[in-house]
Amino acid sequence: MGELRSRRVKQTLPGPVFLILGLAIAGCAIGARWSKPGVDSDAARADFAQCQGLANDATLHDSGIDADILASRGQDWSNQGTLGVHRAAMTAMAYGRADAVLDQCMASKGYTRQR
Repeated sequence: MGELRSRRVKQTLPGPVFLILGLAIAGCAIGARWSKPGVDSDAARADFAQCQGLANDATLHDSGIDADILASRGQDWSNQGTLGVHRAAMTAMAYGRADAVLDQCMASKGYTRQR
């Protein structure tokens, strides 16, 4: 049975929010495993890498928009004391989308997520 420990999508975009996003995604993936009967580990790794790439692509555009928003509104939010809240919300939305894309892709390939 092919089994693969999941490493969630890591964003490599500029700005502190993306550092937080990368850490959050990496930290949440530690317990996730994917399995599919009859699949060897090399095939499982290749399938996972393809799905991870799709998840990266799906969140890349939105993350760029978030960076632009932070560049234009960040000072205002900082002055209001709400910058951390906005960053956390952006991080949570990006993580949720990446996680959903990865899950859908792996499930479409016949894998089951084990926790």
